[in-house]
Amino acid sequence: MNYKQILGIIFIILGLLFIVYPLYSAEAVSLIAGICLIAFGFASIIDGFSVWSIVTHVSAINILLGICAILLGLLFIYKIDALSFIIGYQFYLIAFILIFIGLVGFFPDSTVSKATSILILIMGIVAIFLAFFAIAEPLYTAIIVGICLIMEGISFFAEDIIDRS
Repeated sequence: MNYKQILGIIFIILGLLFIVYPLYSAEAVSLIAGICLIAFGFASIIDGFSVWSIVTHVSAINILLGICAILLGLLFIYKIDALSFIIGYQFYLIAFILIFIGLVGFFPDSTVSKATSILILIMGIVAIFLAFFAIAEPLYTAIIVGICLIMEGISFFAEDIIDRS
């Protein structure tokens, strides 16, 4: 059994766990993200103090980044659902980029056709609704992540079968 098959099995199992237990899996993602951010924050603060005398401005940025990471990690552990937070804001970012590209298509010097610009604008608006939905309902976000994990696991198996041929 090679690594693609092992990854495929792991992704399928994780996907099933996300679908069967969406609340617990979303809480687990928040806990893991929070712990990782807190560890990163402490490492960044230690790194900032260790080179303080050499590069003060970089050290100050490292310390501020570490403090922000620790605060965000604590929020993920105690308050915010990290999965819906991250995916929701990712959708918002994608939506605003799509809307910007769609609006640029209406300028006379643009190489994008008007029909394409309209479709890109519509996709941007849909992405805004998806972002709002992902932030409002973390349960469904966990189920969607589970489905994506299962699809990724199946693709690893299919890739392994193709590689053997």
